[in-house]
Amino acid sequence: MYPEVIIHNSVSLDHAVTGFEVDLGLHYGALLAFEPGAVLAGSATAKTGIEMFMDITLPEAEADRHRPEMRPDDPRPLCVIVDSRGVLKDLLHFYRNMEHTKDVVVLVSETTPEDYLDYLGEREYPFIRCGRERVDLRGALRELSERFGVSRVVSDTGPELNNVIIREGLADTLSLIVHPVIAGEGEKKLFDRAGGRAALELRKAVPMEQGTVHLVYAVKK
Repeated sequence: MYPEVIIHNSVSLDHAVTGFEVDLGLHYGALLAFEPGAVLAGSATAKTGIEMFMDITLPEAEADRHRPEMRPDDPRPLCVIVDSRGVLKDLLHFYRNMEHTKDVVVLVSETTPEDYLDYLGEREYPFIRCGRERVDLRGALRELSERFGVSRVVSDTGPELNNVIIREGLADTLSLIVHPVIAGEGEKKLFDRAGGRAALELRKAVPMEQGTVHLVYAVKK
């Protein structure tokens, strides 16, 4: 059984995800309103988040090396990171300590470096190994549902991973916080290599603060 997959992004009017200031309060408020069982991100997006918003020099504490207690009544989502190359080695404790997630699950492949797998094991990070050279996202999402009981995943990441989700037909819903700005040339676009045409059906259009609009589309399959 596969979980429902929602792609959630803040974008400019010209579909850029960079080159303008994102209203983080609106972005994460709308994301958490979906009540996801997991929030999905790619390793590059996750590392950029650490570099932009956290003190990357903070060392790992002894408590960070142990998996937190998982309470059945904890409504917070899991943080799920696609990282087959070990980009986040020695950095995952930043995500384990986030107050809005209950723990970290890492998606890796058969070619993931052994020293990264050792790092995950020594620190009790659960991981899903699926796919040869790259993570088989479809298989990993199925295992995420089966092992962790996740029924809804919100992808809060950059264009590369979202392109894969669209190309492989995994997305059920698009959630876009559209900001009243044109980012212009040279900025990253939300779907620049998404493959063929994908038909959408508008489910919601809600005006928000400072001229932003929350658009929610169902992906026709």
